[in-house]
Amino acid sequence: MGLIDFRPLLRVVVNGVPLSSLAFSQVTSVQVTDVAGFVSDMADIQFANVSALSRFDMPEPGAEIEIALGYLGQFKSMGLYIADEVEESNPPRKILVTARAKAQGETTNGLSPIHQQKTRSWPTGMTLAALVQTIATENNLKAGVTEAVASLVLQHIDQIDESDISVLTRIAILHDLVAKPAGGILFVGRKGDAQKASGEPTPNISLLEKQVTSWTMRRSQGEVAGTVVATYRDLSAKEDREIRVGDKEPVRRLRQRFRSEAEARAVAETEARRASRAKETMELEMPGNPSIVAEGKIRPIDFSSAAVGEWLVTSVTHSLSEAGYSTSVRTERPG
Repeated sequence: MGLIDFRPLLRVVVNGVPLSSLAFSQVTSVQVTDVAGFVSDMADIQFANVSALSRFDMPEPGAEIEIALGYLGQFKSMGLYIADEVEESNPPRKILVTARAKAQGETTNGLSPIHQQKTRSWPTGMTLAALVQTIATENNLKAGVTEAVASLVLQHIDQIDESDISVLTRIAILHDLVAKPAGGILFVGRKGDAQKASGEPTPNISLLEKQVTSWTMRRSQGEVAGTVVATYRDLSAKEDREIRVGDKEPVRRLRQRFRSEAEARAVAETEARRASRAKETMELEMPGNPSIVAEGKIRPIDFSSAAVGEWLVTSVTHSLSEAGYSTSVRTERPG
């Protein structure tokens, strides 16, 4: 970055009212965490509320918060968030807000209908695209299902006193997918594809070692699986059968017995991909970089021979305070 980029910039707007400008004002710190998978993105904002002339009322849970940060020429929106928990304390007088990414259509307590419990059944043979479209429409969201998983055919699903997001989370775990609402879009896609709901790729960023404060790479044998074995019940033959994915050691047997060959194979393939990703991980600390996002990729240039290649970002935390702007990144090797 050039000299003009050294001062971090921040914008925080609560229910349409700006509480900071492009530089710091009443906001003393912001931490935004973007996570791959189905965990809601979160933000922690701390406000100084000392001066009687600039003192403002404590925001209510459910308040809408817009956050943008970065540098001159690299200033980006981090999205819309809903205040989940708010606390005020003294001394010194301050307000701390914990917020979750906006799902759209919130109630007064900040929760979207997608988090509310329902009871119904989803029929066998329904595609993932159709299920997501139904849930998105009911929750005033846009469906964003990637082409790679849109045609996935689902087994019968019973939704009993369970939220829509919980159902999607179950499906995501079963098939190794990413599923979460963010920015008014209900996104569902395959882990490691580095693709947005719009179909555009997530950022792929090259990093020189001198651009990073510190980095740590780990290799582990604990998650390695040369062969994954899943068992399903063959109803016509009235016996259990096995599906094997891979042909090497060690062998990992899944404890659950599945209802069909298709389901057993899908889960075995999912577990094989997940185990492959878990073998290598890397953590990085660096000066603030708003372009790095979960499900994006980074490419170390001159770290070491073992670290070359692409790494999938599993989580990224942007921390901005009067001390400066930093970014913490967790990655894994794509399977």
